[in-house]
Amino acid sequence: MAENNIFDLIILGAGPAGYSAAIRSAQTGKKVLLVEKEKFGGTCLNWGCIPTKFLWESVNLAKKIRKAGNFGFSAEIKDYSFELIQKKNEKNIEILSKGLKNLIESYKIETKNGSAKFIGGKKIEISSIDGKKEEIEFKKLIIACGSLPKDLPNLKIDHNKVIDSRDALQLKEIPKSLLIIGGGAIGVEMATIFSYFGSEVSIIEKEPNILPGEDVELSEEIKKNLVRSGVSVNTGAVFSDDLRGKFEKIILVVGRKPNIDQLFLEKEGIVYTPNGISVNEYLETSVKGIYAAGDVNGKAYFAYTAIADGLISAENAFVEKNKTEYSNVPKVVFSDPPCASIGNIPEDLKEKIVYGKFPFTANSRALIEGERSGWVKVSVNKKTNEILSGQIIGANADELIQLLSIAIRNKLKVDDLRRELFFHPGLSEALLCALEDSINKCVELPKKQ
Repeated sequence: MAENNIFDLIILGAGPAGYSAAIRSAQTGKKVLLVEKEKFGGTCLNWGCIPTKFLWESVNLAKKIRKAGNFGFSAEIKDYSFELIQKKNEKNIEILSKGLKNLIESYKIETKNGSAKFIGGKKIEISSIDGKKEEIEFKKLIIACGSLPKDLPNLKIDHNKVIDSRDALQLKEIPKSLLIIGGGAIGVEMATIFSYFGSEVSIIEKEPNILPGEDVELSEEIKKNLVRSGVSVNTGAVFSDDLRGKFEKIILVVGRKPNIDQLFLEKEGIVYTPNGISVNEYLETSVKGIYAAGDVNGKAYFAYTAIADGLISAENAFVEKNKTEYSNVPKVVFSDPPCASIGNIPEDLKEKIVYGKFPFTANSRALIEGERSGWVKVSVNKKTNEILSGQIIGANADELIQLLSIAIRNKLKVDDLRRELFFHPGLSEALLCALEDSINKCVELPKKQ
């Protein structure tokens, strides 16, 4: 094999896990090949996080304009063009894509567009779009191929009537009626966006609550806000075929699955299950020198956990031995208003915790900004005062959760934050007030009876 075709590391997939791993490896002087069959940036940049948040921000901006009278301005929205909104969305993706390409090129990382599969003997075969095939030997390899939407046994995605989240984000027109199957984060975000743009939206969720697995009070608050905006929310329900003809479009968002079916993992002896590629705590697969990062290992389905996986797997492949930590992962849902959560309460501590809660109606910055809905809630170990979990619903919840994340992941106690200086007037003060409320020391709330 030609010398220029021998790489220290090959990475399959150029989404958040893949490009992060490639750059980290290149930073240490390794010769890297990054293989991607579609667009660099993966689902997150092209058909997920980025376009979703742009549409949500469009809705958020429109709502702020409608509140202009509260600040002494005369403003109204006479009309909007969803087509123009989508064109701007596409432009943003193009700008970010070019930036990512330039970033990768700056590290002299070699790239190939094509589909890869294992053929055994520490070799992969790459099939390019034009049909050419190339065999490449690898020393070490990271699988970072991301994930795909799941189907239901009685409902298959046809990308026409029944669409997935990727299809939904590429719509040029707003459907008159929309059925969303799945009340998780993606379903709630889709309902929030499309209902604002005029769709008659219904959500079906098989579990008793939307956002299954989240704090029940948080879930109920989100449901209440959705219903208030005109969304029909049906929990404890499943899809039946008689619903098919009642909606212009059906979005199926019932979870994702690792994108591993076309890799032929068995050729290299890599152990996997339908839930993902099996890895140890260092993200190494059953085959020494081969790692799996991001959605493909089935540990978590977030862009930021994928980035962390990419960095850890790249470092572990050559020098370090860093472990992954999935027990406390911050989660954010771009509902209206947005919500976020972090932390888990161990079963043996559920009877040994106290709660603190603070409403944004009592926060001066929230009043100034006209964003008074929502609250912060925390749980604290009654004996040690360690902060165990937290939920936020309200403006900037997606940014505020980071402080709680740092506190919980580092096992901080209430007293570790009580003497910190929180800017005033600031939304972050609500976090401090909720923590102090858990020990009955909040000076911004009336005396408890």
